[in-house]
Amino acid sequence: MTIGDGHDLRSSRFAGDEVLEGCYDKERVLQRGDSGSAVRKVQQALIFLDFPVPEVGANGIFGGETELAVRSYQESRGLKVDGIIGSETIGSLDEEFFAGARKPSVSPVTEPQVSEISAPLFPESPVRSPRASPVGPVRAPEVPPVEMPRAPRVGAPAVKIPQPPEAPVAGPPILKTQAVPLDQKPVHVTRPITPPMTRLPPTVDSKGRKFHTAGTWSGSSSSFEAEAGKSVRLEVSNLNVKESSIMIKTNTGEAKESILLPDTLVNFEFSAITEPFIWRFYIETDSEDSLIEWKLYSNWVPGKSE
Repeated sequence: MTIGDGHDLRSSRFAGDEVLEGCYDKERVLQRGDSGSAVRKVQQALIFLDFPVPEVGANGIFGGETELAVRSYQESRGLKVDGIIGSETIGSLDEEFFAGARKPSVSPVTEPQVSEISAPLFPESPVRSPRASPVGPVRAPEVPPVEMPRAPRVGAPAVKIPQPPEAPVAGPPILKTQAVPLDQKPVHVTRPITPPMTRLPPTVDSKGRKFHTAGTWSGSSSSFEAEAGKSVRLEVSNLNVKESSIMIKTNTGEAKESILLPDTLVNFEFSAITEPFIWRFYIETDSEDSLIEWKLYSNWVPGKSE
């Protein structure tokens, strides 16, 4: 049995990865205890979608924090919540990161809708464009009702059946309500985009800390100040194309350092005794060309209720 055929996953982030293709083809799963580059790709994707793995980051090891992030993602997308990367979960992640064109599925549906709406009212409406049809038939009924009632007087009374043209008077509102779906044709297009639209990033991390503020800095050293709670997490990502070492010190006396790989998140956690606390963060990197993005999470945020 081969692991994946390399033609199922479509996003550049996952396509071609034999392990993830195997998960998508239901030949295997990723779960707690697994490790490797496939696990790291999933961790990076979850972190990018703001489902954090605060303690370990994207370390390529499927541990408890990674399982919790997977469960949070599955719950937010309406998937089966089992903490395992199987066909359904990797397919959902792949769909969110796929930026290619989607196969058209709307145009074949639109023409039958036009004929169904206009044909019962006036034979001439199908000749017109879908957008013109709601306007034409609305005013056209006034002409046939003038001639049609006279025709019945020449023939048998049964010809009075054309009197239903009076129905078109009530018909225009029906035309308008039925014509709306024609103008809202893009609704069919937005259905595939629904998953990304539901992925509003959570503002609370796995330890209940709320999003506080965010920013960027560049160069070899910088600092900033924030009023926050006793427990804070500083989420840092390297926007540069090469790796960089970083050290963060606080006015509580704590100092932590790490290596920042490109497009990878690293989390630094700090704690204080009192709350609220005026935090000051001092940042040092090994390069004048450093470009760093940060997000601060705190168990207490000014102006936000508990």
